Amino acid sequence: MRLRLEYYDHNEHFARVLPVDGTVARRVQSTAGDEWVLFQLDAPASYENVSYEYFLLRSRWRNVEIGGKEPTSVFVLLVTDQKEARNGFDVHSFTHAAWGMARTLQRVRLKLPTPV
Repeated sequence: MRLRLEYYDHNEHFARVLPVDGTVARRVQSTAGDEWVLFQLDAPASYENVSYEYFLLRSRWRNVEIGGKEPTSVFVLLVTDQKEARNGFDVHSFTHAAWGMARTLQRVRLKLPTPV
């Protein structure tokens, strides 16, 4: 799934980094059981002299998932090593950068083989 991440609130310094486009690389669950998406940026983003290729995103709204027809407010966590963003990760081991708005650009549809 392709997304555009735009700035929403919580950190005006981080607003300069956004908007960015990218792809949902995979879904992961935190130790609290929350579902997050590992968002791979099309091009690295620099923030406070560190280059990031990935962010972790989670909807801030109850019962609203990332990837719907309408934009979704999200938490944005900075990922320095994408290997650390795996099932069972601790949210507190990542820096919360800001709140963003995730807009769906394109949904990827699986092509199933034609029955013979």
